Order: sequence, then structure tokens, then C-alpha cells
Amino acid sequence: MDVLAILISIVLIILAILHFFWALFGIKEPGAVVPTALGSNQVKTPNKIMAALVGVILLGFAFVFINKIINYVAFGWLRYVSIGIGIIFIVRAFGDFKYVGFFKTAKNSKFSALDTRYYSPLCLLMGILVLILELLN
Repeated sequence: MDVLAILISIVLIILAILHFFWALFGIKEPGAVVPTALGSNQVKTPNKIMAALVGVILLGFAFVFINKIINYVAFGWLRYVSIGIGIIFIVRAFGDFKYVGFFKTAKNSKFSALDTRYYSPLCLLMGILVLILELLN
């Protein structure tokens, strides 16, 4: 199970680094990583502070799973935090039924194609792996 926790942590750290990169240097092609509103071709460029905040949150998630390996902090409620993280990823995979997730209705952009092919499956996989880690541990 330690290997699974390490794998989840590595993916979360890579995603956090990506968000920090976007916060520092901006997003080169926002249409690929930000949903486009229905009936519009213009993509809103996300705020750099929000990108950094998402990076911090992803790092926090990673430290929850790193803690499972090294047991630096021994709080029983961290198991429930981990289950919550898994549920967050699964909910993100199913989406808001409009712009993100498998059941989105806005399929008019580069983001929607990439979301269907990469982002949502990654979120679903992460959520399932987190729940497997918690339920089998």
C-alpha cells in the first residue's frame, strides 16, 4: 500500500508544480486547460493567485498521502480527509454536467476534448486509487 500512496503523492506533487508554474509564468494556451463558456470562443485567463492556491491545495493533498508512509503526524481523522480527497476527485471526474467531467454538455472547445481524454480519467483513477488505499488499509 505504500507504493500506492507514493504514486498518488507523486501525481499530486506534479500537478501542484504545474499549477505553480502557471502562477509564476502564466498559461501559454488557456484554451487547453480552462473551460470555454457555451456560445463563446473567448477563454478567461485564470488568476495567478488562484492557480497558486490550487497548487497549495494539491500539495496539502500530497502531504496527507506522504504522511501515510512516514507517519509524521498521527491523527485518526486524516483517514477521513483522505477519503474526502478521493471523493473530491471522483466528483470532479463526473463533473458539473456543464463544463467539466464525463457528462459535460459544453463540448465546443479544446479543453472539453482534453478533459474527456485526459483530465477526467485521471481524476477518476486518482479517486478510485485513494479509496482503494483507504478501504484496504
